[in-house]
Formats: sequence, C-alpha cells, structure tokens
Amino acid sequence: MIKEIRRAIAGHTAEGKSTFVDAGVVPPVTADLYPGAMYWLVWGTEDGELTVGRNDEPVQKPFFPGPGGTRLIAVRFAAHEAAGQGAGGDTDPETLEAMRKDAEEKFPGLFDKHAADPENAAFHTTDTVDYGFVVEGEICLQLDDGDEQVLPAGSFVMQRGTRHAWINRSDEPALVVYVLLGATRVPQS
Repeated sequence: MIKEIRRAIAGHTAEGKSTFVDAGVVPPVTADLYPGAMYWLVWGTEDGELTVGRNDEPVQKPFFPGPGGTRLIAVRFAAHEAAGQGAGGDTDPETLEAMRKDAEEKFPGLFDKHAADPENAAFHTTDTVDYGFVVEGEICLQLDDGDEQVLPAGSFVMQRGTRHAWINRSDEPALVVYVLLGATRVPQS
C-alpha cells in the first residue's frame, strides 16, 4: 500500500531555463464528515485558458474546477464505504454543523454536490470531465440506472458529467487518482 504521495513541480528560472520549483510529500487531508476517506490535493490550475511559462501556485479550491480549470487529486476510499454516504451519521445537529463547516473549509463545494441528493448522498453530478485511475484495491462506479462497473487496480475510468457514486464494497481500501477538467454543461440533444 502506498504510504505517501509525492509531487515534483517543474517551472522556470528568471532566465527561462527549466528547474524544479517544488518537490516533496503532499499531506493527506481528512474531514470527519467523510469518515475513513483521505484526500491528497496534488495540483490544480485556475479556471479559464490554460497557460504555461509562469511559476503559478497550485489552485486547490474550490474542490471542483470551473470551465478550463483543472485539479489533480488522489482519494483513498475506506473499505465498505461510499463517497459522501453516511456523512455525519447519527450526529447531533450542532456537531454535524461543525463537521460540515470543517469539510467546506477543506473541500469547498464537495459537500454541496453530495447533499444535492437527500435520498442517496453518495450520488453526485459535477460539471467536469474526470479521468480516474485505480491504483490500489477496487472501486465500483454506479450510475443512475443501477448499472455499475467494478474497477480493479489498473483500471481507467472516464466520467463525463453524469450522475454517479463511487462505492468501495471490498474489504480493502481503494486508492484512485483523478484528473478533473472543468467543463461547460450543454443541453442533451
């Protein structure tokens, strides 16, 4: 099992030569509202047109990028967990509100997507094109019609703005790396 996630960021010197501007361990982020899940916010870019040539700082908030923005994240899903499901459990309202505030500070916009479906908080829809790669374990991707795919380690998935849920039904944690590309939703034809 991967114990830590590292990143190396290439950039430019003042003279225009390539150099590493940052390298090191990316700390995992957790929130009590999402029990058992660990998030690594590796990198992200501003919404709009992608550019190169400057040593921009990573953009990691909001959690989901707008059109033209990107996010690179890794998520470790606990065994027998659905992303966003059971958030807060039987917690009293005051504690639950504190948990939501903490999650919103760490992952702005994530809770709102999960809270959009009170019947099943694991389901959510985002205006992003997501490329996912299952690094460890296995994860289920479930769609509206009840159809699902079990994706073992080594699987790629392309999620294109559809309503979906990520569920780990296995006895082991699952680690998935996602590249999220902010998109504009168009009406279905």
